[in-house]
Amino acid sequence: MTVYHHFAQVYARGYYPEFSQALAGLLPGIFEQYEIPKTGSLLDLACGEGSFALEMAKKGWQVAGIDQSEEMLRLARHRATESGVQIDFKLQDMRDFAIDDQVDLVTCWFDSLNYLLRIEDVQSAFTKVQQALKPGGWFIFDMNTIYGLAVDWQKQKCYVQQETDDLLELHQTTYDFEKRMATMRITWFVRNELIWQKYEEIHFERAYSVEKVKNALVAAGFSFENAYGSLRNLTPVKQDSSRVWIFAQKKA
Repeated sequence: MTVYHHFAQVYARGYYPEFSQALAGLLPGIFEQYEIPKTGSLLDLACGEGSFALEMAKKGWQVAGIDQSEEMLRLARHRATESGVQIDFKLQDMRDFAIDDQVDLVTCWFDSLNYLLRIEDVQSAFTKVQQALKPGGWFIFDMNTIYGLAVDWQKQKCYVQQETDDLLELHQTTYDFEKRMATMRITWFVRNELIWQKYEEIHFERAYSVEKVKNALVAAGFSFENAYGSLRNLTPVKQDSSRVWIFAQKKA
């Protein structure tokens, strides 16, 4: 069983959709700076429960989304239907996916690319994205940095992510410096009347230097345009930046 199976319902209730909705609110202003059209065709990789895809569709984008989790896609389709919005959600792997028509923009959020544990997998995903884009199209994504996983994640090794009357979600993190891999153990308890049911998933992430990511993008046929430590402020990546936001353009 893959991750985000039982966890999908918990994910959809918490902070995670708010992250996607905030992104959708920030992007229009950033698009103006890069002369990216305000509407067009969009593919959202690792779209999850569909919050970002839904917000962009409401803004007039023609949206498609792919994800590896059937349960996440079930939630995404339900949300789109409830909102009366048409979005094409498909069960596919970002390392090897295919779409019918090339798009203007590809996005991938919330460190989904960190789940690719080999640089060869990252390279495969970038190549597929390049093939999915129209000439001159944009690829915008975020990743956790090495500092983010090795330092920031370890500042609070066990913490409560969500706590309500019927849900308790706990996160435990470790970092293997030899393997350069972070592990997050997510344990949650869901109450059904008087009974609490325990669930658990283990998530692995690996971070790559900005230079490695840049080289992989260039090898895939992209022009590496910029990397930011803050998307809201569009400030440069610093040594202690936890996350990097990258803008790349397919060569025309």
